[in-house]
Amino acid sequence: MSAKTARSIRSEGTLTYAMMLTPALLLLGVFVFTPGVLVIYSSFFEFGLTSATWTFAGFGNYVRAFADPIFWTALYNNLFIVIGSIILQVGVGTLLAAALDRGITVGSTLLRTIIFAPMVISSVAVGIVWLIVLDPNVGPLNVIVKAFGMTPPRLGWLGDPSISIFVVLFISAWQYTGFMVVLILAGLQAVPKEIYQAAALDGATGLRAFWFITLPSIRNILIVAVLITTVGGFKVFDLIFVTTGGGPANATQVMGTYIYHQAFNIGNAGYANAISVVLLLIAVILGWLQLKTSRRN
Repeated sequence: MSAKTARSIRSEGTLTYAMMLTPALLLLGVFVFTPGVLVIYSSFFEFGLTSATWTFAGFGNYVRAFADPIFWTALYNNLFIVIGSIILQVGVGTLLAAALDRGITVGSTLLRTIIFAPMVISSVAVGIVWLIVLDPNVGPLNVIVKAFGMTPPRLGWLGDPSISIFVVLFISAWQYTGFMVVLILAGLQAVPKEIYQAAALDGATGLRAFWFITLPSIRNILIVAVLITTVGGFKVFDLIFVTTGGGPANATQVMGTYIYHQAFNIGNAGYANAISVVLLLIAVILGWLQLKTSRRN
C-alpha cells in the first residue's frame, strides 16, 4: 500500500468520524453547552424571568448564597441524602446482591424482579404512590402502625420536620436500591468461583470469604456504585418536589428544589443561576474524581 493510499484511507476515516460525531456535538452545543454558558453569564446579574432589565451584580449573588442559611440547609440535606443513600443503596444493595449470588437459590429470579421493579417507575409516580401510603388520614402505613399499638407522628410522616428527611431518604432508597443490586450482582457473577474454592481450603468461608475475597474483587464496581449514588444524591429533585416541595420549614429543601423556588416562585432568576453554578461546580468535581478513580483502577 502506497503512502498516498494510506493517507486517503485515513482522511476518509476522519471524515466518517466527523460526520458521525456532528449530530451529537450539535445537540450538546444547543442543549448543554449554550445553556450552561448562559447560566454562568446570567449568574452575575439580578433579574426575573419576566423582567426586561438585568442589573449587573458581579459576585453579589454568590456572596448572597454563602450568607443564605437556607442555601446551607439545602446543601446539608443534599450531603445527608448522599451519605444516607450510600449506606442504604450501596450497603444494603451489596448484601442483597451477595445473598442472591451465593445464598438464595429458590425463587432468585422472582426476587431480582421484585427488587428491581421500583427502578423502572418514574420518581414522580413513586412520589405520588408514597403520598398515598403515608397519608395521615387514609394511608395504610398509619393503619399498620396503629395495629401494632404504636402512635403515628402527630404531624404526619412528611409533615414533621424532625423525620421528613429520613422518610424521603427511605423512599429514594426503596426506588434505587434495586439498580445497585443488579449492578453489584453483575460484578459478583464475574468473580471466578475457583477463588472461593481455593479460599475454602484455607478455611476462608462465609463472612471471611465475603470480607477478604468478595469485596476486594468487586472494588471497582463498588467505586462506580458510590459515585453514581453520590451524583444522584446531588441531583435529587423530582421525588422531593412531589412529596414535600422542600418543606416542612425547609426540612427537606435541597439544591434543586431551592433553585426552582428562587427562579419560579420568587422570581430571583439571577440568584437561582448562581446556586446552579455552585451545583455545577460540585458536579464537575465529582466527575473529575470519577475519571481519576477509574483511571487509577
